[in-house]
Amino acid sequence: MEVVQYILGFGPAVVIPIIMFIFALIFGAKLGIAAKNAMTVGIGFLGLSLLISFMVSSLSGSTEAMVKNLNLHYEVLDLGWPLISAFSLAALSLPVVYALCFITNLIMISTNTTKTLNVDFWNYWHFVFAGVIVEQVTGSFWIGVFASLLTFIVTLKIADYIAPHIQTFCDTPNVTITQAEIVAWAPLAFLMDRIIDRIPVINKIDLNLNKIEAKLGFFGSPLAMGAILGVIIGGLGALPFSEIVKSGMNFAAVMVLLPTMAGVLVSGLVPITEIASEWVKKRFPTKALYFGISGEITFKNPAVLSVGILMVPITILISTVLPFNTMMPFADIPYLPMFVVFGTVACNGNMFRGLINGIVIVCGILWFGSDLAVVSQALAEKANLNVPKEMLSSSIDGGSHAFSYLFYKMFELLKDMNPIFSGVLTLAATAVIIIILKLIFNIKEKTIKTV
Repeated sequence: MEVVQYILGFGPAVVIPIIMFIFALIFGAKLGIAAKNAMTVGIGFLGLSLLISFMVSSLSGSTEAMVKNLNLHYEVLDLGWPLISAFSLAALSLPVVYALCFITNLIMISTNTTKTLNVDFWNYWHFVFAGVIVEQVTGSFWIGVFASLLTFIVTLKIADYIAPHIQTFCDTPNVTITQAEIVAWAPLAFLMDRIIDRIPVINKIDLNLNKIEAKLGFFGSPLAMGAILGVIIGGLGALPFSEIVKSGMNFAAVMVLLPTMAGVLVSGLVPITEIASEWVKKRFPTKALYFGISGEITFKNPAVLSVGILMVPITILISTVLPFNTMMPFADIPYLPMFVVFGTVACNGNMFRGLINGIVIVCGILWFGSDLAVVSQALAEKANLNVPKEMLSSSIDGGSHAFSYLFYKMFELLKDMNPIFSGVLTLAATAVIIIILKLIFNIKEKTIKTV
């Protein structure tokens, strides 16, 4: 366990390039080419991490002011992803889940039950999270591990189904997304897009950044869009005028630099995936192989980021009126653009539909996060984390784990049954879920437009 935690301590900007370097060598890349592209991937991750941190710090002042100005009071406090990552990375199941997930992935590739190789080892802790909440409610270590594996398998299947769309939308051949809390909302977003297709008038609205920029020139560009969004968010936070102007400049920078840095990551990733694809085709002509990574690559498209930023104040407002929501958005609210990316990806960058999808996704996140508060509080206290005693603790990130939450509720319902019987029932339910997912993604898609 200490070894796994030590390696993860280096962070994704180091862990992922090392993994990509090793795989590049395995698939036959020359040492220099493997090192160059792996380091480029690392630079891309590091740049994205720095820019996301900058975006978060730019959002934090405004969002905290919005919450304070609205005088909001809730039973549950969003303490952010560090809360759930802390008790997940401290779990005794950590090394077991990491090992079993990777072995399961290799078995599924060899048996043609997935095309995705999840190389995003840093984010495997999300599957540990699925296990620890189930372990907490059932009292069984191995049922928790089983829940982690089920979440991992469902995530791989979604990654398979979204891969063609991601590869076209982000211009990243042989790549897909395997970050659990992000892809969990892809089925709903794609389904919502098909529903909107059938609603008269609304189905004709297309807020596409390219079209907006063509009509408005500079004022429709990502740079101007970022400045406008920054000013709006600063104004909603009732910040001083100087801070509002600064907010506008900060977000203009984010809108220009974040897609650029995502492009750097992709420029290192694509050559490695192409080498791997050629290696697979030579030995297994009928096979395809996708590399599963985290969701930051979607920020290569400015529309994804624009909708994500706009969803921040909207989420705070939704939290005040949403029935059954008891969680106050706080620590994770600046990270919200990460959790709603598929709202825009699913509709090919149509920001109007992206906002509709984003609102639906956020409602689910707030409901799930509220319901997970008791178990999150218990796990935080068990891990000796310093959490408030006057409120329950949860997180937007935790609520984003839709399939982890689904398995948590299944095992909570079946906890009084024989563990083997409950496991068989849940496995059968997982098979049904995968069939439903296939049906959702097999609905004939409209032609994908890059924006």
